[in-house]
Amino acid sequence: MKTVIIGCGVASITAATTLRQSNPQTELTIYTDENHPYYPRPKLYSILSGEAQPSSIYAVTREWFEEQRIKIQVGRKVASIDIAKKELVFDDGTKASYDKLLLANGAHSYVPPIKGVDKRGVFTLRSIEDALVIREYARKTGKAIVIGGGLLGLEFAASLRRLGQRVDVVEIFPRLLPNQLDVNGATILKGMIEKLDINVVLGVKTQEILGDKTATGIALDSGSIFEGGLVLFSAGIRSNTDLAASAGIKVNRGVVVDQYLQTSAPDVYAAGDVAEFDGKVYGIIPAAEEQARIAALNMLDERQEYRGSVPSNTLKIVGMDLTSIGVVNPEPARYEEIRKTDKKKGVYRKIVLDQGRIIGAIILGDRRAATAIMKLMELGKDVAQYKDVMLEDGFDFRRLLGPKQ
Repeated sequence: MKTVIIGCGVASITAATTLRQSNPQTELTIYTDENHPYYPRPKLYSILSGEAQPSSIYAVTREWFEEQRIKIQVGRKVASIDIAKKELVFDDGTKASYDKLLLANGAHSYVPPIKGVDKRGVFTLRSIEDALVIREYARKTGKAIVIGGGLLGLEFAASLRRLGQRVDVVEIFPRLLPNQLDVNGATILKGMIEKLDINVVLGVKTQEILGDKTATGIALDSGSIFEGGLVLFSAGIRSNTDLAASAGIKVNRGVVVDQYLQTSAPDVYAAGDVAEFDGKVYGIIPAAEEQARIAALNMLDERQEYRGSVPSNTLKIVGMDLTSIGVVNPEPARYEEIRKTDKKKGVYRKIVLDQGRIIGAIILGDRRAATAIMKLMELGKDVAQYKDVMLEDGFDFRRLLGPKQ
């Protein structure tokens, strides 16, 4: 069986690994229009800051692909898909056939419809090439503006600061990371970022990129003007749906998939940032991994159902450990919330309980308990008797799992 994957991100590699483990005989090929094998996009900040070279952030080597008997072709852009013939057509006119196809071609950076976004000095950062271009351009500027205070936007801001740029972060929401943090956690994070000498401006909307042909700053809806010769948009993503749509595959915000991660086309599946399930594009690594595993098994006719993913992030954000799982901003009075804050240390802990069971958590500045908390959520364990002590320093969540966990 010829199994083909378009894209080489986390969904692609997870699916390829699952396919190879489950069926050693299948012929497996990955096509990517990038000139690099898989690398985690969150690590692009280290390329931008100059602390790493492209090859040092590769998550897998070319030797790994050879060992796994996975063919990878970089710099190969799929121009169209012929669903009836089960063929891919590349931009150079060549073709390749498939028996089963996985769309894992990800997303692109969203740029709001703002006047002046086409000016020189305005960037998005989604690839190694982007990071290298921005890093070189930063040699000519001393002031940068990052539009978007999400996870990647904050990391990019810190990287630009390490390059010697003075940096403003402009965020439309009234707090940072509204999907991952509550008000208390976001306040602590903002304070820690400002200690890096990064200016954070919240609750404002960018109306225009200023300058003639080259960016010189931005104008906000508040009337304020911020100067800066480098403007970096980090305002979210949009799924790469054009390839699927032109092939007649159903798309909405993403490529629409069913509970088996199958698209509207026979033998064509989708996973990761390109996929939309039940009206939602998750845009996070854990969901991409879960979808990719299930899609791969279904490509092998093992019939596994996907029921959605629990939102979760465990990562470093500007040097601070952050774990955000499940329901972190519950409706008032619906669930019980317990918190502990240590502003001096930059540590914030919050657990959300539903009848004694953990349904959400924020752990900022300390990730030691993250894995155990996620497991307690999966198991649905009643932890009510520990709620008065579980956020104390040194509390070991692992002992709540029992001896076999």
